[in-house]
Amino acid sequence: MNLVNRFFSNNKVDCPRCLGKGEVNWDDIRRLKKELKWLPGPCAYCLGKAKVYSDFQSKIDIDCTYLTTDLSTAERKKLIANDEGARQRALYHDIKTDCFISEIKYLHFSCKVNSAKIAGFYLLNQNSSTTDSNENNELIEYIEKVISLKNEQQ
Repeated sequence: MNLVNRFFSNNKVDCPRCLGKGEVNWDDIRRLKKELKWLPGPCAYCLGKAKVYSDFQSKIDIDCTYLTTDLSTAERKKLIANDEGARQRALYHDIKTDCFISEIKYLHFSCKVNSAKIAGFYLLNQNSSTTDSNENNELIEYIEKVISLKNEQQ
């Protein structure tokens, strides 16, 4: 569709990710089963505008974990255009995130390691002067959320 037609036509629909709110909330996150991968905030699918072009869903899945608000504009365009490199980076991101979640579950449920020690394990590589207590606490909260969701599923 050329720019003039796009400008004058009203072929926009409510964003299927945020359901037309412009913000993704916990209900949306649960509905899309992204509890461990997203946080509430501006919708990355519609860029907070609440509407998307009707053909947008055919270009990118609404639950694409890689499509976040911190993704650069250039990378977003590549992902939407189905660029092979962007698709590979999205796949790698998903695999890396899933592995991290699996490692937490393994360390806690199989090795009986508590969340503070798991966080310490992941922060070992980082320079202790750059790791603040906020970062440590956020990681512990995330680990506890992984554990809690796993317990709920059992």
